Amino acid sequence: MAKSEPSTLEALSVLLIFGNPSNYDTELIPSISQPHLQFNSVSDILLYPIISYLKSLGYDLDHSMLWYHSPSSDSKIYCGNDPLPLFSSIPLYELENNTITITSRQAIRNVFGTISTVGCQSNPKLKPQKEAITKINAARRTKERKIGFIIEKVSSWRKLYQGNLEDEVSVKLDLDEAAGQVGVSKKSLDDYLLQIRFGRKFGFNFQEHKDDKVGVLRAFVKKCKHLQMYAAQIEAGEELPKEIVMKLQEPGTPACKHNRCCAPKFSLKFKCGEGQY
Repeated sequence: MAKSEPSTLEALSVLLIFGNPSNYDTELIPSISQPHLQFNSVSDILLYPIISYLKSLGYDLDHSMLWYHSPSSDSKIYCGNDPLPLFSSIPLYELENNTITITSRQAIRNVFGTISTVGCQSNPKLKPQKEAITKINAARRTKERKIGFIIEKVSSWRKLYQGNLEDEVSVKLDLDEAAGQVGVSKKSLDDYLLQIRFGRKFGFNFQEHKDDKVGVLRAFVKKCKHLQMYAAQIEAGEELPKEIVMKLQEPGTPACKHNRCCAPKFSLKFKCGEGQY
C-alpha cells in the first residue's frame, strides 16, 4: 500500500522522452508532488500515479512501453506496458537532481491492428498452453546459466550493437537483432548487463566465480544494495545494528573461499576484523 510521507522528497521532475525511435520528442515536466508523488513501504517512488498524471496532462502514453533511466547502472530499465502494475516503483537513488528520465515508446500493433502489450489479460482458452509453458520454463530454470557464459554473451551482444567492420564497412545491429545473433533474448541480456554492472560496482570477483550460476551474482547484488543503505553510517563511524555488522563480516557469497573475495569498499574494514562486534 502506498504511503504519503515516507520520504523527505516533496517534489520531483520528469524528463519525458516519448514517441517512436525515429521521431522522439523530449519534454521536462517539473514539480510533480502529492497526490501524484507517492511512495511504497520502503520509500521507493511509485510509477503508476506519475504515469497517470502525465496522461492527464495530455501525453499519449496509453498502452505504451515504458522505461526509466538508471544513472547507477547507466542503462534503461524496462518497466512494462501501460497500465503499469500499482506496485511498479523506482528506487530513490535512481533520481538525478530530483529528476527521473522516463522513455515511452508507442504501442506495437499486430497484423490485426490490435495492441500487443506486456502483461495484458490472457484468453482463458490459452490456459492449458500457458501451464505447459510454465512447466517448460521451470525445467529450464534448473539449468541456470553460468556467470562466465552470460559475460561472454553480453559482451558479444554489445559489440554487435556498437558495430564491427565487414569489408571496411561498419555494420551495426539494433539491440533486438544483436540479441537474435547471440541466441539470448534481449530481456535476459538487459537483466544480465544490469547484474554485471552492479556486480562490478560492488566488487564481485567475476574471475573466481565464472563457473558459478547467475543466481550467485544476483543474490550478491541484492545483498549489497541492502547493505549500501548503511554506507554513510559506516563512513561516519556510527553504530550499526548487530545483524548488519554480521552481514558485513561474512563472505560476499556462500561460494566465496574467503570473506574478502567479493566485498564492496564500504565493507572492507569489517572483512579485516576492524569493524564493530
